[in-house]
Amino acid sequence: MLKTRGDFFNRVRKIALGSNNRKGIVPTVLVYVILLSLGFTYILPVLRMLVSIVMTPQDLVDPKVIWVPTQLDFSGILNAFKVLNYWEGLYVSVMLSVVPALLQTMCTALVGYAFGRFEFPLRKFWIIMVVLFYIIPMQVTTIPRYLLFLNYGLINTPWSVYLPAMFGQGLKNGIFILIFMTFFSSYPKALDEAAEIDGCGRFKVFFRIALPMSGPAMVISVIFSVVWYWNETTQSALYFGRALNANLFGYTVKKMQTLPSRVAGFIEEFTSEMGGNAPAATVLAGAFLSILPLLIMYFVLQKQFVESVEMSGITGE
Repeated sequence: MLKTRGDFFNRVRKIALGSNNRKGIVPTVLVYVILLSLGFTYILPVLRMLVSIVMTPQDLVDPKVIWVPTQLDFSGILNAFKVLNYWEGLYVSVMLSVVPALLQTMCTALVGYAFGRFEFPLRKFWIIMVVLFYIIPMQVTTIPRYLLFLNYGLINTPWSVYLPAMFGQGLKNGIFILIFMTFFSSYPKALDEAAEIDGCGRFKVFFRIALPMSGPAMVISVIFSVVWYWNETTQSALYFGRALNANLFGYTVKKMQTLPSRVAGFIEEFTSEMGGNAPAATVLAGAFLSILPLLIMYFVLQKQFVESVEMSGITGE
């Protein structure tokens, strides 16, 4: 009887807590509760924003109306779309975030390949310098870099962003160098040696062997670079925020400002163009429109992003 009772409790314990071959009910429930709580915490503000965007001014000030508006009002979205000059702002944002992100990815991949595959004098010293430059706040180098660009006539041009990205001085480039260095140092050198025996030089080995294998690291670098360049408003306002009627690669833009930069001055712009104060729904609509491309990018690349984070073993901001 005691043996039967002991077997019963052991079976219940295995079902509840799990065993080596299967997960228990209690750990599974705890994991889902934690994930649902975190997901709800992140999604709730976005849902609240979406609901507020389509509310009338009367619903926004009515404490009885929380989630379901009494009447749908899309004027806030239309006004925000007009004030932001959305398509022009989207074009500027893409040119000043996606392009430097791609340039930075190629440069940091090349530098990371050199650190990961070759031994050269002062290698550890330069790795330490990469880490130090990543730790140093961007505000420390903003004024010297601005004066340098001013002397070379690069202010109010996209080259003030492109050139640093091309030469490994882009936004938070140090972390991408370390990611690529770790990735390239992990696969066998026999692959490089086999390619060199077949007649490939160093650059051919990099572009034909190493770079195609670094897909996860490249996805991480591109996505995070785009997000960081997209949300960088201080640098945008300082380097090219005053450019009016500028030619941006064959397309004339009235203001060379990214969408987040336009949102920063949204209330003032709304007052000058539309008259009166900007309603709360319109301000929220402008903020949502500025992050909408990033949300679309994440949903499109969600699978590749999750796989890349798992394979590279990093977390982001």
